[in-house]
Amino acid sequence: MKSFHTFPIIKYAARYPRFTLLDPVANRITLIIFCSVFSFLFMYIFLPFNINMWYEGEQFPLAGLFLIFTLCGVVVLTITQFLLMRFKWRRRLTNATYLFWLIGEILLVSLLVTVVNVSITTTFYFTWTEFINTLHYTGLILPLPYFIALLWFYTREKCARLNSLEKGQEIKEVTGCLLIRDEHDKPVLTLHAGKLLMMKAEDNYVHVFYISGNTICKELVRTSLKKLESYLAPDSFVRSHRSYLINITKVVLFKKNTKGHYLQLEGLDDMNIPVSASCLPTFQERFVPVS
Repeated sequence: MKSFHTFPIIKYAARYPRFTLLDPVANRITLIIFCSVFSFLFMYIFLPFNINMWYEGEQFPLAGLFLIFTLCGVVVLTITQFLLMRFKWRRRLTNATYLFWLIGEILLVSLLVTVVNVSITTTFYFTWTEFINTLHYTGLILPLPYFIALLWFYTREKCARLNSLEKGQEIKEVTGCLLIRDEHDKPVLTLHAGKLLMMKAEDNYVHVFYISGNTICKELVRTSLKKLESYLAPDSFVRSHRSYLINITKVVLFKKNTKGHYLQLEGLDDMNIPVSASCLPTFQERFVPVS
């Protein structure tokens, strides 16, 4: 039997708001698809910078060339948004410093497009001037769909937050207390937010774990975890797994073993709460896992 040693959790305290718009995998996939489709259609329809005159006499049709250049952007964004996303310093970028990340992506796209362009055509040569020209054109095309996508993510996030405040029927926070209702809007449980440890989804029910005096109690509520989550403070209550919503202030152990990452909460020492890959960045930015 393996023995594990418990160490105190080291918290990462960010001084500035962290850039979180691209934390969800769906947002990153949407960003790549939207930027690629927008850039291809923009080049194909509007032929910016008289680009159609650059490749006269070449064997490749313009649509084929535009598709190749677009795929260069897809490759770079896939690397930066997924492979490089695993680095801790990437997850610590703030709203201000993420601009430098975008500039780096533009540089990489320009470099790859330049290399591919001089490789498949006879008109261009790999020179510093050619790279600067490509960088100029990439810098004029890519940021527009990029910022449109970020604006959409930001607007959607704020609208969801506003809707959760307007529809506060499942859980209402009044003077620091939470009113939990079932699927028929019937009040089931009222408790202080600081006493709520965790919610676990199981079929059409949610198990609510909370502290009552010196006892850990569990209440079974017929409702969905998604509905309950929308009315809880996102800074304190976060998903560790699609079936688990935990009070992050009650985490006493964040650990990694051969099976992956898991958490332990205050008073629930005998329960290992899994941390899925999609939720892992949220905890890695706050805690250093014990190996």
